[in-house]
Amino acid sequence: MVLEIKTKKRIYFIICYIMLVVLITTIFRQYTNQKIENQLMTSLEDLSQQNILLIQNRMGDKLKELSNLAKKLEQNEVCTCEEVYDDLEEFADVFEFKEMGIALLDGMAYMSGDKEEITKYDISDREYFQYSKNGKQYISKILRHVRDQSLINVYSVPIQDKQGEVAGVLFGIKEANDFIQSFKVPIFNGKGDTYLIDSNGDIMTGTLGNVMSGILNETDETTNLFERLNKYSGNQKATKTLSQLLKENKSGSIYMNDNGYQYANISPTNVNDWWLVTVAPKNVLQERVKEISYAIQILGGCIALGAIIILILIIRMQKKSEKYLQGIAYIDQFTNLYNKVYFEKKFLSNIKEVSGKQAALVIFNIRRFKMINEIYGEHIGNELLRSIASLLQESITSEKEMMMHGHADEFAALYFYDTKRELEERINEILEKIEIIECENNKIKLSMAVGIYEVQNLEYSFEKAYNYANIAKKDSKKSSGSSFSYYSKELRDIEINQKKLNDSIREGIKKKEFKAWFQPKFNAYTQKIIGAEALARWYKEDGTVLSPFHFIEFSEQAGLIQDIDQLIIEDVCIKMNEWKKQGLPYITVSVNLSRAYLNNVNSIYALKRILDKYEISSEYIQMEITESALVDSEEELSNIIDMLHLLGFKVLLDDFGVGYSSLISINNLNFDVLKIDKSFIDTIGTEKGEYITKYIIELGKKLGMDIIAEGVETEEEYIFLKNQKCDMIQGYYFSKPLEASKFEELLKESQIK
Repeated sequence: MVLEIKTKKRIYFIICYIMLVVLITTIFRQYTNQKIENQLMTSLEDLSQQNILLIQNRMGDKLKELSNLAKKLEQNEVCTCEEVYDDLEEFADVFEFKEMGIALLDGMAYMSGDKEEITKYDISDREYFQYSKNGKQYISKILRHVRDQSLINVYSVPIQDKQGEVAGVLFGIKEANDFIQSFKVPIFNGKGDTYLIDSNGDIMTGTLGNVMSGILNETDETTNLFERLNKYSGNQKATKTLSQLLKENKSGSIYMNDNGYQYANISPTNVNDWWLVTVAPKNVLQERVKEISYAIQILGGCIALGAIIILILIIRMQKKSEKYLQGIAYIDQFTNLYNKVYFEKKFLSNIKEVSGKQAALVIFNIRRFKMINEIYGEHIGNELLRSIASLLQESITSEKEMMMHGHADEFAALYFYDTKRELEERINEILEKIEIIECENNKIKLSMAVGIYEVQNLEYSFEKAYNYANIAKKDSKKSSGSSFSYYSKELRDIEINQKKLNDSIREGIKKKEFKAWFQPKFNAYTQKIIGAEALARWYKEDGTVLSPFHFIEFSEQAGLIQDIDQLIIEDVCIKMNEWKKQGLPYITVSVNLSRAYLNNVNSIYALKRILDKYEISSEYIQMEITESALVDSEEELSNIIDMLHLLGFKVLLDDFGVGYSSLISINNLNFDVLKIDKSFIDTIGTEKGEYITKYIIELGKKLGMDIIAEGVETEEEYIFLKNQKCDMIQGYYFSKPLEASKFEELLKESQIK
């Protein structure tokens, strides 16, 4: 009886023991699975964000290329005729499109693929045409080609005329297979998948075979994600979550059965209404816990030893999984450095964990890296980046310091240091190592721009700190040679003010706020008005009028000066038409020609078209070129001057004597008028000054040029210049620059006299 009771107790104990083992095993399994599942979902989200950036860059680059070409077509005004057809084939090759086309507003298009004869195609019902016709850039879904019914995707941008109105649509065609292949991003060693869907759930691209939205599928495979989910059981929650994410334009994750259970992250791409679905099968998770399952079985033999073994295996597996997933989500595969996602995640926490040290975010940027690619080839350029990445990684001296590869030729580092001198010596040592790098028997000399932000406020986000270091880098780029700059509030204020000025100037150009003022030119002998110089003024909405001092230099740097020049010339033409209607004397007006025109003959034709639009003869418009422009390229400048002469313009050499031109250059270039700079006029009254001024006038006369003196302010200056046979006088002695209405009054007075 006692033995039976003991036996029952033993059996009861064994049952309890087995239940305890099962319970512990179950708890461990659930804990492990939850940890790895959370890590997997985080990794999926990070991978999704990286792939979205890749998609946006790929699509954005193509749209940018098309937009740049569209702007050139705007300047040449070829979008309204068939002339551009001859160049479409070449453009398609350059931009790696299967074909390119251009369509007018009626939807009739020319495409480069026509070999025998030019054929028009009606694309007026195409969605991409309608979008770009309304001024938007667009990327189509997969379509059938209007000619051969092949599967394609279309990138399209509007072409605008000079008034900013849409005049046509430029589009590039990619084969659908190329489009699909560009988004096949293998993940988890090829076991994962990525594909695009639209807001209706239609599958756009991916590794799902030949699925395509809006095209008759040649297989029986469903091309809508909702329909695919409805085909399998257990997807009610996944379908509901997916519908909610698409409706609310949010990113999130689901667990779904799509011919097998999968984890999926759904994130908006901000391109059309497309979403990126990043998928990892459930068996990826199961593979992660396989070793743990084996280890847990040992627990049945010895709970204590088994628990320790399981705990060790769990920790090891978690670290292994984290390292594996981080290698995918956080490492730049090109350079093996950290990427920006990881850098942003660890930036502030690493700084907080290092006490007693100062921290700095340092950005390294290679100057003129595009030129290196042009000279040595992209392959050498890539090897150069890897070599630099290796050298920069060697500069890391502690566990909490980090080095990352940013965009293209940019790197960033988090350094810790005791003194600023220590940091600077460290950076200088890096720059010395990078100064000359040997790649495949090529010794390449490099110059680096370095921006430094000393981290002062731990409340700032990484993006803010990165932006501050980037501001310092831009300042460093202004210097020649390898150098570094520190971020400061002054640099930030300059950056903000320049951004505001840039936006303001662009808005001013759009609203045509730039108008011409006129400074009269007088005959030195008769003292009658014989012309004027047009000077730019900015009429802002608040009523203030700004002189060129406030915007010209910045506009040249920002590439906006040509737009301003064209507004000024157009305003001059409008005013000359008004004077003509009033019967006022028709005088010549000179306009300053910025350097932007001296490298592009086509821009000269754009100016001529403005004159033709207002029926102004080019003999009444003169172009002023500053002497400093002569040092850039005498040959190109000579071609521009010849072109101006061919179009009927006279050309003035402005600011003579303050540049770096040689007498040989002036002799070789066919200027019509020589303009003596005010700095020489101011020396009249001194023996040397009068001698030099007299010499300049004689030189100009002997070279066959008319002479005009600017900045004449006193009677003494005027009399001296008149006696030296200077032809024209410009300056405050006769008149300061006048707004159009006051200059018009001056013209009327001169007519009465």
